[in-house]
Amino acid sequence: MNNYQAEIVNLSIINKKIINTYEQIECKKRFGGLIKIITVCIPRSAVDNAIALFQKNMNHSFGKEWYITIHNSEEVIVVFRQKVFRLSGKGITPVYQKMIDTTFAEDKEKWNEMLMYAKSIGVPEEQCDFLPEDFATRNY
Repeated sequence: MNNYQAEIVNLSIINKKIINTYEQIECKKRFGGLIKIITVCIPRSAVDNAIALFQKNMNHSFGKEWYITIHNSEEVIVVFRQKVFRLSGKGITPVYQKMIDTTFAEDKEKWNEMLMYAKSIGVPEEQCDFLPEDFATRNY
C-alpha cells in the first residue's frame, strides 16, 4: 500500500491549482456542478507534505469550516484548518451523509474527539461521514 486518496471539496480550498499537484481519480458533481468532490491519489512519501499544503490552503471565507480526508484502508487523516487528526480506519464503516459510527473503531476515543471537534466548529452532523463507503476495499 504505497498511496493514499484524498477527497477534496472544491470550495474547501483557496488555491484550487494544488489539486492538480496530484493524480485525479474521480470527480463527483453536486448542485449542478457548483460543488465538486475531487478524489486524488497521494503517494505515501508525499502525504505529510500534502497535509501541510491542504491545511495552509483551507478556505473559511464562506463562514464555514471545511475538512479534507486523506485515507488508505488502514489510516484516516482528517485535515481541518486548525487541527489534524490521524486515526486508524479499522472498525469504521461509513454511511453516506450519516455521522460516522465509532462503535467498533480501533481508535474509538480519537474518533470521538475528532467528531466533537468537528461539531464544535460547526460541521453539520450529516457531513460527519468523513469517508467514502468503500474506503476499506479500495485499491490504494
